[in-house]
Amino acid sequence: MVNAATIDRKSAAPHAHVTMLRPLLSSSSTAYETGMILSATEQSFVDALLDDLGSADWRTQLAARLPTRFGKDNVMELSQPVHRRFHLVVLEAACDLPGAPRVDPAKIVSMGFVLRRGASDGAAGPPWEGWMNDGRRKLGWQPLPGPSNVEKVRGTDPDPDPKLRPLRRSLGLLTLDARLAADDAKPPAEDVLPMFLAPANICTAMRRTVVFGVMPLASSELSEAAPPAPDYVTEAQSDGGVLIGHLSGYLKARPVSPLPRAGETLDKTWLDVAPDSPDGSPDSRMLMFGLLLQQLTLECDAFGGGPAATQLLGLLGQVALPTAKDADGSVTDSVTAAEFLPKAAAILAAGEDNTTGLVMPIEWPAVDNTLGAQLTQAALACLSARFAQVKPGVGKFDGLTRQYAVRAFIRVQDDAACPPRLIWSNWTAPFRILPWWDGDGPPAQVPLPDITDRAVLKAMKPGVAFQIPANLFDLMRGDPKKLRDGTPGGPKLGIAWLCSFSIPLITICAFIVLNIFLQLFDLIFRWMMFIKICIPIPKRGGD
Repeated sequence: MVNAATIDRKSAAPHAHVTMLRPLLSSSSTAYETGMILSATEQSFVDALLDDLGSADWRTQLAARLPTRFGKDNVMELSQPVHRRFHLVVLEAACDLPGAPRVDPAKIVSMGFVLRRGASDGAAGPPWEGWMNDGRRKLGWQPLPGPSNVEKVRGTDPDPDPKLRPLRRSLGLLTLDARLAADDAKPPAEDVLPMFLAPANICTAMRRTVVFGVMPLASSELSEAAPPAPDYVTEAQSDGGVLIGHLSGYLKARPVSPLPRAGETLDKTWLDVAPDSPDGSPDSRMLMFGLLLQQLTLECDAFGGGPAATQLLGLLGQVALPTAKDADGSVTDSVTAAEFLPKAAAILAAGEDNTTGLVMPIEWPAVDNTLGAQLTQAALACLSARFAQVKPGVGKFDGLTRQYAVRAFIRVQDDAACPPRLIWSNWTAPFRILPWWDGDGPPAQVPLPDITDRAVLKAMKPGVAFQIPANLFDLMRGDPKKLRDGTPGGPKLGIAWLCSFSIPLITICAFIVLNIFLQLFDLIFRWMMFIKICIPIPKRGGD
């Protein structure tokens, strides 16, 4: 079978025949191969695979290991190791000659496979992205480098090791040639996963050169490159007004409006009001002002000093908040919103004491359409900058609908005087990785002790210690009824404590509370039949 996984006969060296890297089981002739991925539930899954390969009916044994779970869109779904199911890539290296004789294992100088992701969410196929690195940092999923002219003819991918790729030809244009030379100097490398040769006795008995690798479908790796932040300004133009509607009214065009508790000295308890206060009431207006402070502080990081925050504060500097008026109603003194809001946020949003006697201005002046639009756009830009700050690095397997595929390769040394030939397999069928909570493996068992047996209770020694600050300990030892009412009271010892607890007892308490809440929420979700299965355990001798 000659396809994209083979080297074109015309481009091969005169002494070299065509080499294939193909599934052991019969596969389709499409761009994607079936039979390359096998699954195992045994804990020693590599040994189980080798046992299957060494059996007389190895084809039947391997066929029973083909993945069987597919989504509604017929995309293969593979489990994570936490589901106690493991997946392997298994292929054979053969010559494309009558009878498909095996490749001499001694000529395979290296091998591996790459796991790639579709470039768009929920899609598979080219253009693929590779998990890239620069030697020191994980760069995350990035587009793959374009193939050279030779590789285009051969219909294969570039070598995943940039040091082994042929240099690209000069184009005769100084600017473009310099660009190509810079790219070739320090290109990112794609993560390559290891593959192994099956033991020699198995390959000899099968008359095949078998290679295999374990697919790591769970990873704690994060991209160390900054993730692209969403453009909230652009998003707001096509979301039907959701983002702009979310922003505080003080960040938009608005008529003049009185501020809550005008002229009074700010107190950190002002926001302790009922959240369902009637619209237009003083408490409701205070909540709306508190929303402004919360959005500026938490969502926009408007007081953090970044470029977007500086631009927003510059616009708020054009909003003058009157603090005094004469008998005719003319403003005699004012403070800009850029000066007042950071101080107000420290008191009302962060709960700090008002040590400077800060006073609430009289009103928020009218903001015209031009300035209102500028404030809104600046706040949206702050959201983009804030997202980039708080968004962690992208995980290797983030995204429930992402699709992946695997492609394997070997490097074959035909002649010591020539560089090894790179032989690619076809792609596996695209697949998704099941989330950790959607597996078909057996549940983990956690035996709980019998708390009615006092001997057992005495045996459960404290296994974890908490260092409790003095203020927290004083709060814990207060009157529960007063604590419920928000006035803990009681004497303050001012001493920190070290408290030890038994981990099994903590687990039992959590288990009892869990079951109480499961039954309460079952009244709403009707989920008990699906999330809790209890069966009796037969009494056995010695238990």
